[in-house]
Amino acid sequence: MIRTAVIMAAGMGTRFGTMTEERPKGFIEAGGKAMVVRSIETLISCGIERIIIGTGYLREAYEELAKQYPQIECCFSPRYAETNSMYTLYNCREMIGDEDFLLLESDLVFERRAITALMTCEHPDVMLITPVTKFQDQYYVESNDQGVLTNCSVNKDELNYKGELVGIHKLSGAFYKKMCADYAQKVDELPKLGYEYQLLYMSQHISPVFVLCEEGLKWYEIDDIDDLKFAEEHIIQYL
Repeated sequence: MIRTAVIMAAGMGTRFGTMTEERPKGFIEAGGKAMVVRSIETLISCGIERIIIGTGYLREAYEELAKQYPQIECCFSPRYAETNSMYTLYNCREMIGDEDFLLLESDLVFERRAITALMTCEHPDVMLITPVTKFQDQYYVESNDQGVLTNCSVNKDELNYKGELVGIHKLSGAFYKKMCADYAQKVDELPKLGYEYQLLYMSQHISPVFVLCEEGLKWYEIDDIDDLKFAEEHIIQYL
């Protein structure tokens, strides 16, 4: 069983405008509860005992949350304004150590099945996808006949996509170490790299990432007010 999860929560959430002036994006409420709190409670209910949160913008909110949940450990990234999610994940490497872990973003709402499906998947390194359901900002994912990640893009015309990225993954400690070793060679050149593109590079050149498609999974990534409205109208009731 995987006992560790890592939540990416360093971003500034600028697409929410004034809603994130005094709180990080993960603390925006969807259906009356902060998104990140929903995720934390779901993770704990699935047996996760350690939750590492990669913080940056308004880190204090997560440090206060850690006082309520003993499972939480915060890893601050002082370069959050000039970097992206791969740097935040890389910055957590000493805290993660050799652990296998679940990786997710702070701005998601999702069914518990998203976690249990990854935990029970036989493959050690897995990207969760679903058939395309979002009305905007889709991130399309392609895999080969063996189910291995081969391409991804925000432009569906660039690939033979099998679904869209959810933003929840399972990574082995061995894979993560290789991932960090490779990124260490290009961190100065690519400080704004998203972790999903590093996962793609790894799968194409170093170690395969399996793509798991969960049909009918209820989830949403909430990046702006329109996303929030859609999620509250169509998703929250099923969680």
